[in-house]
Order: sequence, then structure tokens, then C-alpha cells
Amino acid sequence: MINELYIIGDQSRLVVKNIINQFKETGLTINVFSPEKEEIANLPNYSIELIIVLSDNIDFNIIRSIVCEQKKHDYHLCFIGRITKLSLEDDEFFRKIPSIKFDSYAINSDALIEILESNDKSKKHILVVDDEPIVLRSIKIWLGDDFEVSVVNSGEMAIEFLDMHPIDLVLLDYKMPTMDGPKVLAAIRKDERIKNLPVIFLTGSNDRQSVINVMPLKPDGYILKSKSPDEIKDAVVDFFKHRVINV
Repeated sequence: MINELYIIGDQSRLVVKNIINQFKETGLTINVFSPEKEEIANLPNYSIELIIVLSDNIDFNIIRSIVCEQKKHDYHLCFIGRITKLSLEDDEFFRKIPSIKFDSYAINSDALIEILESNDKSKKHILVVDDEPIVLRSIKIWLGDDFEVSVVNSGEMAIEFLDMHPIDLVLLDYKMPTMDGPKVLAAIRKDERIKNLPVIFLTGSNDRQSVINVMPLKPDGYILKSKSPDEIKDAVVDFFKHRVINV
């Protein structure tokens, strides 16, 4: 449960004042900092929920400094708005920052807090979809200490499960009878409620054509079943640590 938020923004801007007031109305403790080097140096040296309200007046080096603090202290970042004039290098850097990103300043504070809480909860809920029982048992054992793991043995059951349960990540077998992995992913992407759900293919198939076939559906990655248990677990941990959420 989030009790406190940190906000970085230029309080001389009306849009920043409005965003700050929205969050104050939620009852959370709000700490506001200006987008200046001296202020960034005063951020806590422990994990926090940090919202940055962007504008073209912010020196991008401030963003780089915040990311350095994120790496040291595991900050959970959320960017609101945009910087319209970025170099190609800065734009590439920004797109890769692990964070939640809202392009618009018109936000729903309650909805954003819900996203932050979901992203920050201690145990992520993972759905593993595979028609091989031994794979389901193995993955559940390998990931069970660090994640809440549910398993289903068909694409049809996966769609039914997702209709009833909130999930943070789907590990999806590529080749299954009746409804294979690409068909499941296509169904997810067509459903407005879960179209942005992260999906990683957990597969024994790493041929180039298989990857090309599903690129239009925007899977979030591929993990080969031939990898060791530690490698599979590390891949999932790294996904949550480094993911970017565009809202």
C-alpha cells in the first residue's frame, strides 16, 4: 500500500500545481521538489514512488541524475507529460528508462495510484500457459518462491483465467494444440481490458521465422525452455526490474 509520493515539477506552472493538488486530495503524504540539481540531491536514499512532471524547460541532465538515483535506490518512476525537443541520444535513453509513462497531463490520480500499487506489490502474479504438465510443474517450482504462479494447460483455459484474474505477466508456450501461443497473444491484444498485458513466450522454438510471425503482436520477449532454472528465473526478475509501461 502506497502512503507517500514524491513529485518533481516546476510549481510555477499551473499544470504542475493542478497535478500536485490532485494527489493531495487522495490523502497521501506528498513531497514536492523542483527540477533542479540541488533538489535532486535531497531525494531519499531508499526506494520511493517518484513522479516527474515533464516540460521543455527541464534540463535533460536532471532526468539522467534521477535515473542514477533510481539505479542506486530502486526508485519507482512515473513520468507525466513530455519533452518535445530531445536529441536522438536523449530520446533513446528516455525510452529505455524503467518507468510508467503518461504522455498527457490530464491524468486520473486514483487510477495512477492503482497502477503504482500494482507495479510495486511485493509478489507479481504470473500465469504460465503450456500443454506439458512437467513444464508447468517445473516453472511453478522455479518461480514459486519469488512470484505468485498460476498454471493452465491450454490456450482456451488461459483466456478464461485472464477474464477472471488480474495478472502481471503471462509466460506463454509457442506451440500448443487447438489454440497455440500466437493465437492466445492475438486474443489478448484484441481485448481492451488486457491488451497491454505483458506476454513473454516460453518456448523451445527459437527459429527466426517464429519470431518474425509474432512481431506485429508485440510480445515482451522470449525465454527458451532449454535455459537453466536460474536463467529462467533471472530473465523474469530482470523483466520486472527493467520494464517500461506506456499508458
